[in-house]
Amino acid sequence: MKRASTWLVSLLIAGSTLGVMPQTTAAYSAHVWSNSNAFAATCLGFTDTYPKQHYDLTVSQYAKLGFSPVGGALGASFTRTAFLGNVFNDFAVYVHSHGDNYWASSGAPNVDSGFLQDPGYLDCNNSKDMVRSSTIKATTLGTIYNLVIMSTCMLGSNASTMPNAFQIQKTKTSTRPEFYIGYVYHAWDSASFRFEKAFWSYMNGGTPGSRTLAQAFAYAMGIGGYEAVSASEPFQANWWGNPNYVGTPTLPSVGCPSCPL
Repeated sequence: MKRASTWLVSLLIAGSTLGVMPQTTAAYSAHVWSNSNAFAATCLGFTDTYPKQHYDLTVSQYAKLGFSPVGGALGASFTRTAFLGNVFNDFAVYVHSHGDNYWASSGAPNVDSGFLQDPGYLDCNNSKDMVRSSTIKATTLGTIYNLVIMSTCMLGSNASTMPNAFQIQKTKTSTRPEFYIGYVYHAWDSASFRFEKAFWSYMNGGTPGSRTLAQAFAYAMGIGGYEAVSASEPFQANWWGNPNYVGTPTLPSVGCPSCPL
């Protein structure tokens, strides 16, 4: 469902002019993407099973929040083309892959964050098919996103430009129905899975709509026990968005002064 806010406003204006509102069936689509081939034995020397666990967990939990349909891919079908071909219509997005704050095409110190797609069997990741935040920004055309999780290294750091690719404000006081999660430093995917499993167990463990994403985040960080990559890179997740948002998929409010058109 195309849902640029400009289209929504146009529909409402047309409806008020005609005296009736158009009846539509809302589809709050989500896509979950997990890079598995870059975590296979051909690249690591052993088969990492966490990409599939991340994928399966997120598909089920996005559905529990009410996002539907939930699509995406685990493995070789997670391509740059597939991601960019679906992201405009999404209300929720999840990526598990390698990510970093890369230099922008204009050079240092400008940052253009990105993540790597699945490279395919018998291949390993390189930057040739990186999905950059600037490209996502151009593709999303100002549409609104409710929940974005970048289960990658570095895309939750203060330098990350990825939240802006989804029009999510890098603030913890937003009033819009939006929430972004990422990891601050390099992180083992075993640690990120432990965090995300705890996050979802709290978020979807109560009465629907009774718990906020910020509360679930605090719970997951509070359980501890996360393996750090090094002393200089402790496990650290981060979030931006609305501290009171309960994760229910929703269209933007018409007339919202802070909502981009």
